[in-house]
Amino acid sequence: MPDAPTTDELHAHLALALVPGLGPKLTAALLDRFGSPAAARRATVSELLALPHIGEKLAPALASALRAVDITRELELLDEFGVRAVPLGWPDYPPPLARVVAPPPLIYMRGTWAPADANAIGIVGSRGCTAYGRRVAEQLARDLVRAGFTVISGLARGIDGAAHRAALDAGGRTIAVLAGGLSKIYPPEHADLADAVLKQGALVTETPMTVPPQPGMFPARNRIIRLVAQ
Repeated sequence: MPDAPTTDELHAHLALALVPGLGPKLTAALLDRFGSPAAARRATVSELLALPHIGEKLAPALASALRAVDITRELELLDEFGVRAVPLGWPDYPPPLARVVAPPPLIYMRGTWAPADANAIGIVGSRGCTAYGRRVAEQLARDLVRAGFTVISGLARGIDGAAHRAALDAGGRTIAVLAGGLSKIYPPEHADLADAVLKQGALVTETPMTVPPQPGMFPARNRIIRLVAQ
């Protein structure tokens, strides 16, 4: 395995990530068939038609989108916010996430993934939690980090925020898995919390930088589970 992706390879991965509707399974199929993201971007309509689940209507649209995608703004935002784009199979990609079915082909990360983070527990819950629920989440987070676990949650209001803060207060590591891109933290009142998480863990998402968070976005619960899956 190379020490790091080359610039051209990384740019090709970013381009695939920006193609609308190109999810993990189809991206994996493209990479498996063509061998690299750059080669996948050069695929012809006839070559795409040979792949399962790509029909006559999708193939020309996908071929056009693969060639036309522009990563200029994405690169600008990565640099502006100090975010690393990490392709599947490269250093810094969380090993537990790589072992699940259909892992994200590319993730965006601020902060660090430490080997100890493989020993992690996800704590998620209601945004409109009760006072009792908040206390339980806080106690669980404190006890878990004192036992050597990393606490993973979604930076959402309610239980998620309480779990992150309690883990931080106990001096432990915590990782926030966000639904939106890292160019704008959502909810906005958790921007300071996100900064605190960075000092003792990481912010992670599979959403491109140019896709802003929207009110009501589901806070990537399934991705939190994937991060801690063994």
